[in-house]
Amino acid sequence: MKTIKLKIHSIVDLITNSSTVIFTYSEDSLPALKRLVNEMLKSFDKVETFDDIFYADVFLSYNDDYLDAEVNFDENNQENYVSIFRDLSYLEKCTKLSEIKSQILKGEIEKPQWMTFAEEYNGDYSHETTLEILPKDDKYLSLADKLISFLYSTDHEASYE
Repeated sequence: MKTIKLKIHSIVDLITNSSTVIFTYSEDSLPALKRLVNEMLKSFDKVETFDDIFYADVFLSYNDDYLDAEVNFDENNQENYVSIFRDLSYLEKCTKLSEIKSQILKGEIEKPQWMTFAEEYNGDYSHETTLEILPKDDKYLSLADKLISFLYSTDHEASYE
């Protein structure tokens, strides 16, 4: 019997003269997770697929990476962003961002340009990302939790200064 090695997700170890930091990038996790779940469903003679059961996408790990990106937008992108978040408290901005992410997950809207701008490599470094899963039915909540738990079971953030 063949042993299979699993590399759960990619980790980049950045070592500088003053510190060591580990960043996690999840962009390739979604297609791999879809293939895994689809194969499992097929093994149990289910007709459903991952996309029948879940909404999923990769987003920046921290809200501030979206919310702070405003300062780097050109005028066209900034106008759209500012009109959404104008006069909101930080907590209200986070709530609004969660609503937007939920709409993106459900396919109700496309990811706005200001979000993709924030997700792009900005010349210094890429922001850490996280795979987010939203079950289409509450009966899949536990499965979604276990999938995310598995994918990030090796998650560790550390720094040495």
